[in-house]
Amino acid sequence: MPPQDPVARFASTVPFVPVVLGGELATYTLARAFHAELGVRTTVVTRSVPSAVRGSAIIHNVRCPGMDDDEDLLACLVRVADAHPGRRVLLLGTVDVWVDRIAGLRDRLDGRFAVPYPDAALIERLSDKEGFAALCAEVGVAHPETRAVPAGAPEPQVGTLLEGLRPPFVVKAGDSVAFGALLYEGKQKVAYCADLDELLALRRTMAGTGYAGGLVVQERIPGGDEQMRVLTTYSDRGGRVRWARLGHVLLEDHDPAMIGNPLAVVHGSSETAAGEAARLLERVGWTGYANFDIKVDPRDGTEYFFELNPRLGRSHAYLTAARHPVVTPLVREYVEGRDPFDDVPTGPETDDWLYSIVPVPLLRRYVTDPATRERLARIRRSGRVLRPLRYAVDGGRERVLAQLKNDLLYTRNFATHYRRPVTA
Repeated sequence: MPPQDPVARFASTVPFVPVVLGGELATYTLARAFHAELGVRTTVVTRSVPSAVRGSAIIHNVRCPGMDDDEDLLACLVRVADAHPGRRVLLLGTVDVWVDRIAGLRDRLDGRFAVPYPDAALIERLSDKEGFAALCAEVGVAHPETRAVPAGAPEPQVGTLLEGLRPPFVVKAGDSVAFGALLYEGKQKVAYCADLDELLALRRTMAGTGYAGGLVVQERIPGGDEQMRVLTTYSDRGGRVRWARLGHVLLEDHDPAMIGNPLAVVHGSSETAAGEAARLLERVGWTGYANFDIKVDPRDGTEYFFELNPRLGRSHAYLTAARHPVVTPLVREYVEGRDPFDDVPTGPETDDWLYSIVPVPLLRRYVTDPATRERLARIRRSGRVLRPLRYAVDGGRERVLAQLKNDLLYTRNFATHYRRPVTA
């Protein structure tokens, strides 16, 4: 029998099964939240059996090797729903590609399925970096100085398009989903180009491997990882932002394929970030969760919004570390038809917790601010440290191996890609 958490804080009035597409680390932390908050087991649909979910007693893994094909995925989801008669299916994705697929298939899913995402067109608009930059400009929210380089722009015109932008340049693919499918040597999720020549060379490389989208080029905001913030918001079905929580990032991923993903987070505070996010989201009628990457300029304290993710972020378990409900609002609103925060206390804001994907001794190597180092030591002494793959009621050999594999991977990656912290 799968474990049932005796201290699950919330219970659903409607029988349901959470179904998550993709087997990343965020999939496991979502399943962990469903189990800890509601005492239910999660069905995870994957191509194979990834280590993040392998051997978990709180997960039922359904293999769907052809899930990249819409018809195969739909057939698989129908089989999952058929296997749970009388239950609603709350369908979630942990990365953009799965959220896009779910939103695109919404009209082909029957009434058993609950989809807690905005419509596909709105997701596409705000996930697009140019579209997000345009909304920030429209609303008056701080965003790095940005230029768009359309796919069809001739090389001689690129310099003109970037006029007024000071190098070094931060370069991102305008179409993140198409970029994710590219394979080329030296590929970086976010590239840094010292000058125009480097940018043009990168553009040729991307085009040569099949990328047909544009580029988004920005000025770099100074400061290291500790200047980054992660903000999660929840908007109800009426488009009103009901809840927001900020995390202070201590360390980001520096693997070129994953660069910029938060790896360690503590409680953060801001007088303006939640309000700015609400202005953005309520202008377009966003619903459900949104996740923002923000950087604080050390020169004047300006909080620059970098991008919006149309879902809970990869490191959403920082909310669990802070004892906030993560999945219960979705169940309340999309499964039960109730107010998302009906009988759902969100807990006090505190600074005495740490969420860390990486081993804490490795984290300490990269925290440079003396006050933050002391804060980190105080949190460790308190025991309020959440490691995402460690869950007391979900032990076993495979789970121990998953955590060990995770720790070895990050230790190796940092030794390879980021040996010393950068603070400027």
